[in-house]
Amino acid sequence: MGQGRPLRGIVRIRTISLFALLSCGSPAQSPPVDKPIDLPALVDLAPAAGLDSLVDAHPRELLAHPELLPLVFQVVPESQIQTFERRHGGVDPLKLDDLVVASYGGSTLALASGDFDRARLERAFADRTTRVTARSVDKPGGPLSSIVRLEGDATDEHLAIALFGRRAVAVETHAVPGRAGPLRASELFALHKLARARPALRTAPLDAAAAALGDAPVRIFFPGPFEGESASGLAGLLRAATAVAIAVRPHVETDRSDPNDLHRAALDVTVDLLGAWNDDAAAAGQRFAAAIEAVARSDEGLLFGWNQPIRGPILRVTPTVLSIYAVLDAARMAAGARAATGAQIEEIMK
Repeated sequence: MGQGRPLRGIVRIRTISLFALLSCGSPAQSPPVDKPIDLPALVDLAPAAGLDSLVDAHPRELLAHPELLPLVFQVVPESQIQTFERRHGGVDPLKLDDLVVASYGGSTLALASGDFDRARLERAFADRTTRVTARSVDKPGGPLSSIVRLEGDATDEHLAIALFGRRAVAVETHAVPGRAGPLRASELFALHKLARARPALRTAPLDAAAAALGDAPVRIFFPGPFEGESASGLAGLLRAATAVAIAVRPHVETDRSDPNDLHRAALDVTVDLLGAWNDDAAAAGQRFAAAIEAVARSDEGLLFGWNQPIRGPILRVTPTVLSIYAVLDAARMAAGARAATGAQIEEIMK
């Protein structure tokens, strides 16, 4: 019994020493925190090279004006939007934070930001293609920080999709399989790996166009030079123009001449024509105003109500920008859009 006590003491000392040694070692490593990708503004994922046109829209901001929602449903019925959401991985186009659509010759790049279910988007992509030809993890990480790219073939086009964590998604459609399109450049912009290249709205001529136009819920850009038949547009002014930019800003218009003090949805529309007008700016501005008037009186202008603006058009001229501003009736615009593009919109939503 006497010998048992020292033995137990030795065991106890060794046990305490072992725990002391372990406590002095490296602490247990907790799993790394999965942080969202540090993305630039969504429009800054659209490359400049080869760009034909760019639409930069902010659906949530636009529909913060509740008077616009019934007009949206007049153009695109709510049932079609719900069908689109079911077929496209739960994406509701009206709830997107940002939406950018850019065309590049035979390619189209669509970028969207919001909160996405990546697994549903991958399944929707597989359903849209006849076969998925590739899947790669271009940036390893967790659900919030990885970049996953898929490619596939549809009936008459090649498709590719990049998932930027849960925050953003880019879809490229291309008529020629295997040919590099703008999607890869978007990924490199997202990874901050294109130090020598700049996105579309930070490259001439659209950098100047974006600065002149300012922020808006909807902006549309066309970079020059304009050649061929397009150069003859706007009374031939496009031949000398460097870019065209359009902004749409909604507001509520109050008709104080109406006994009911009618409130109606209105759209402030600005059309900018950029170029080195210099001393010819005043004369060019008058030609620009006459060309816009001709457009307003065309069949399309009559359909959309451009010939009867609530206010304007107002011409502003500088040596580098010719600008037309008008306030249009949003209800008439929606009715015209439904009449003119109803069939096409139904096909797009499918």
